[in-house]
Amino acid sequence: MNLLKLHILVLIEKLKKVTDVARELDMKQPTVTFHMKSLEEELGVALFETKRGRIWLTEAGKALYPYAVKMTAMAQEARKAVQDYADLNKGRLHIGADGMMGSYVLPELISGFCSLHPGVQIELNVTPTRLVKERLLNQETDLAFYYAEAEGSPDGQKPVKEEKISIDRIELIFSGTHAFAGLKSVTQKLIAQQFFAQHGEGAFMTDYSRAYAAASGIHLWERTAADSPEIVKNMVRSGEFISLFPLSGIREELASGALRSLPLPGQADPTVTGVLAYHADQPASPVCERFIQYVREQAENG
Repeated sequence: MNLLKLHILVLIEKLKKVTDVARELDMKQPTVTFHMKSLEEELGVALFETKRGRIWLTEAGKALYPYAVKMTAMAQEARKAVQDYADLNKGRLHIGADGMMGSYVLPELISGFCSLHPGVQIELNVTPTRLVKERLLNQETDLAFYYAEAEGSPDGQKPVKEEKISIDRIELIFSGTHAFAGLKSVTQKLIAQQFFAQHGEGAFMTDYSRAYAAASGIHLWERTAADSPEIVKNMVRSGEFISLFPLSGIREELASGALRSLPLPGQADPTVTGVLAYHADQPASPVCERFIQYVREQAENG
């Protein structure tokens, strides 16, 4: 007693002719007749009778009819509910991002995607880079965005796939009132003598700055730290601190003069990459697949 047979019974009650039912279902008339007889055989009772060239439901058919209406209607609702997700009329997406990507890259991407697919809900969780990666590995998020070293190459053995979607440059930042403001370049020794506003533990920028200091043979004078990139910038704007920051996150401040920057001395390649990461061995939902494609399109368009 499949849904097609029940649907035929409902249409027989409505149209009263096999030819009209066949036309409605875009089927051949013998096929409709076959399903009618098959349903009767399955239930062991006559469901249809012919009177004056029209098909009518028997008393047994009338008893089955309301259940057939409910079952076919529920099937249509279920199909529509699933199709809504396939058509991106509904759906939820859980994204994890580090402070930099979450603050300066994801807002514009999410806004653009939601304008195209208003039925989709996106939850963005911003945490330190290490935790972003852990949450993705533990399948607590669908996608992850974070910064990584430019020269790093994705590990094919990892359970996640990484795609490079942007290139950024790390520079030394300070305020217009800082002692560095009048300089055209600085040395590692000068950097070590200044109050340093550090990013939070587990953040990519924290690991990056400490690795830079170790490679330069200096020790950063870390007097304060904050998980929020905006707080780090605010502390630097106060005039007492310096820090390291990707250029994409300070464009407005550089344009307005609220912050200034200089290249890092002794740094052969100050570039880093923005990474999109997702599960490599699991099928993605239609919403997730479409968001990945949207990010790729935006990255290609610059």
